[in-house]
Amino acid sequence: MPKKIFLTGKLAYSSLKKTLARLNLDFDYQILKMPITVAALMDSSFIIRNLKKAEIHSSAENLEIILPGRSQAEIEIINKELKNELLEFQKGPDEIIDLPEFFGKKAAKIDFEQEKRGHKIIAEINEASLMDLDEIIKIADYYHQNGADIIDLGCVNGREFPHLEEVIYSLKEKNYQLSIDTFDQDEIIRASKTGIDYLLSINSHNLEVLNYEVNYLPVIIPDPESGNLKSLYKNIKKVKKKGIKNYIVDPILDPINFGFSESLFRYLSLAKDKKLKQEMMMGVGNLIELSDCDSTGLNFIAAALAVELNIEYLLITEASFKTRGAVKELDLALKIISHAEQENSLPNNLSNLLLNLKDRKDRNYTREEVKEIKNSITDSNYRILNDGKAINIFNAEEEYRGRDISELFFELKNTNEPSHAFYLGKELQKAYTALNLSKNYRQEDELDWGYLNSNFKSEKFKEKKNDN
Repeated sequence: MPKKIFLTGKLAYSSLKKTLARLNLDFDYQILKMPITVAALMDSSFIIRNLKKAEIHSSAENLEIILPGRSQAEIEIINKELKNELLEFQKGPDEIIDLPEFFGKKAAKIDFEQEKRGHKIIAEINEASLMDLDEIIKIADYYHQNGADIIDLGCVNGREFPHLEEVIYSLKEKNYQLSIDTFDQDEIIRASKTGIDYLLSINSHNLEVLNYEVNYLPVIIPDPESGNLKSLYKNIKKVKKKGIKNYIVDPILDPINFGFSESLFRYLSLAKDKKLKQEMMMGVGNLIELSDCDSTGLNFIAAALAVELNIEYLLITEASFKTRGAVKELDLALKIISHAEQENSLPNNLSNLLLNLKDRKDRNYTREEVKEIKNSITDSNYRILNDGKAINIFNAEEEYRGRDISELFFELKNTNEPSHAFYLGKELQKAYTALNLSKNYRQEDELDWGYLNSNFKSEKFKEKKNDN
């Protein structure tokens, strides 16, 4: 078997090296890192020029050269220019993650649901002080099951929290780490005595609470009237003067249109400050709760900032209906991006868990494939197929195509049996949803909703057989 040479760029080199090493390949190979950042941008002339520089073009041994699948190079042009029959060129897969299948091995599958991560998620129970114990425990359990490392008790300014101690004791019995989000001195002291782990937050307005026994890790923030780094550093200095050595800093992520870009600069500045040894925290709520956008993508961006800037703690809540599932989304985003960082690769083509509304690739049938399937049908059972532009429903005798499922349904001749009509309506609605969301549809299979798939698991509807 000829030796193989893999051509790649600077960006993908490390990931390619690790992936090939894990495959235990039964042939010799070499990785040639080309002087280009993105391998997909290599064209024929670039490859020819650099193979000549590496003196591979004049090889006296059989070599199989694997080009990146997305490379713009044309093998015919390369062969014509190099004129060496000992060199065999072929394109590899589009993505490095698909290399195992390319070489006939089992595809590497990463279970991100079970993957571990270093960053910690603090999930806030919004207005916990207004809830009874059972409701708080229910939400805490839900957050924990979805990836939260720390449960935050959100207090309401001016409203008492009479059962605070009972709540902390009950959640501690479940071995939950806890934080409390309050500026009320009495609540802070009570929580500290009861065993709270973190305090959100400390600025110049409530520094005096640190005069009491501190059994928790405080989060230091800038004063709200300034909100700048100067204010944050000033508060850090005051905290140090009180003898507090361990604390977390949070420069505050502001909402979009209200200082969002400037707040990103604050996080970047702290990340570059080599004198600052303390861990950082970032609250994601201002981003996901105050933006008219699905939370999945926003959480992915927040996780990317956390990984790149080494922000150890992320505070999140599911206060509004539109952010339900946000804790799980952030958990998965952190795992996917952290894994990609460790592999020195892009967080792309690793998982479909956060592809909830879109599908990665178009796997619907073409018009030609639909016609071929239609011509092979000899029975009266309806088949439903999407071709990317319309829904096709047919059997041996009938054939209809369109986007209006009501019109399609009323064209059908065999819908008298209620259970059969229900089944067809259910499948047509599913095909319609897939068509309009650019998702793939397969009759009797659920659509792929990423991590939300578990919410759609149910027994498939079975038509009742008519024994008459």
